[in-house]
Amino acid sequence: MIQRSRQKGAALLLMMLVILVALTAVLVGRLNAINPDAARTVETSAALAEAKSALLAWASTLPDRVPGRPVRLPCPDLDGGGGFADGEAHATACGARGENMLGRLPWKTLGLEALADGSGACLWYAVSGDYKDADAASAELLNPDSAGSFEMYDASSGALLAGATAEDRPVAILLAPGSTVAGQARAAAVDQGCSPSFNAADFLDDAGAIGVDNASVAGIADVIDRFASDAIADGSHNDRLLVIRQSEVAALVTERHDYDARIDTLGLAVAECVANYARQNIGGANDLRLPWPAPLTLADYRLGLNYSDDSTNLSGRLPDVVDDSALTIGNPLPTVLTSCDPAVVPTWTTAVQGDWRNLKDHFFYLVAADFAPSASVPTGCGDCISVNGAGSYAAVVMFAGAALDLQSRTMPPLDADTRGDVLNYLEGANPLVFPTVAGAPDLESRPVAPDFNDRLFCIASDLSVSGC
Repeated sequence: MIQRSRQKGAALLLMMLVILVALTAVLVGRLNAINPDAARTVETSAALAEAKSALLAWASTLPDRVPGRPVRLPCPDLDGGGGFADGEAHATACGARGENMLGRLPWKTLGLEALADGSGACLWYAVSGDYKDADAASAELLNPDSAGSFEMYDASSGALLAGATAEDRPVAILLAPGSTVAGQARAAAVDQGCSPSFNAADFLDDAGAIGVDNASVAGIADVIDRFASDAIADGSHNDRLLVIRQSEVAALVTERHDYDARIDTLGLAVAECVANYARQNIGGANDLRLPWPAPLTLADYRLGLNYSDDSTNLSGRLPDVVDDSALTIGNPLPTVLTSCDPAVVPTWTTAVQGDWRNLKDHFFYLVAADFAPSASVPTGCGDCISVNGAGSYAAVVMFAGAALDLQSRTMPPLDADTRGDVLNYLEGANPLVFPTVAGAPDLESRPVAPDFNDRLFCIASDLSVSGC
């Protein structure tokens, strides 16, 4: 039934697109006879809108095509060589990790014909470094909290149109070059495709008065690149821009039909890996000590190696690297999650591992004092964790849902660090257990609501795992 509904939805979307294209063609035809400039403006707007719709559709289905891959945007078509066809995304040659990329819209990758604006010039496209689908150069963490790395200005006034806050910075920008301005020359399009020239300066304009050049990006990782759009074209600048926002991509993740099931599967699998770590302790079957957590504040939340245990507290982020715990307990595993064996934890699939890597900053962890590395070999739950006043758990893994009102999750190097504050992730009584060094803390679990979306996964004293 779900598959049939999807097929109907896809057919309806295709029908609407066909109708839109047909109506646009009729409108452009009539406007051409009355006002050619207005016709070109309509044609440009339609091309930008179609490109944006195609990019979002491509991104939304990426996790279906490649399980475990987050919702990312394709790389641009960067040049006419490198073994890539015209209009094809340069996925394996897309700059360094974290580097913003500018090129032409990868229309062939998107399943489109070459899209051109009202002047006949093919569309260009810039994608933020953290959002690009670039194989080895892809970001190590990408989720609905990831900010874009672009700002957009008005070319005439210099007013900031998008990017006043981290959440408002575009994650991608579509650019319609318009007709040539002074100093530009372009080779004609060939074979119903685009111009063979990839010299951006011959297509995209320099708003010198405000210091913004659409034809160039910094070419290094972790910078904010600036673009300018001008709704009123003149002889020196006529680029028209359309942005893709963080919120639009985030909705593709959180509104997926399988989002809740994927998060529950992920949370249970992560908790199973934590429990399985204790089963590797060299002290024998009765030694069920679990690792210490990682600190709340990290130098770089994107890097898995930074999620390293710390013996200071019993609560923090979910650790992966556990050298301190291993040394104290006598456990041969250097990591909890990257060493987790799918043969032992069958739910720890390649797809689930991909979800964890891109959502690792959303996981928090609390271990009971009786099961910490520094404790004696546990004989039962004296000081253990309860949930809603009930139960005795050795540890609890917590997953923080999407940021709620008043929660901020920005991070360096582009922004101030608000991710180190647990109040920006957890709700209700849950943030109150950070930090915890002793005692029997009580956590809160309830259905997802506008003011609460924490999910808890409990590890019992016998290392069994359940949602709680």
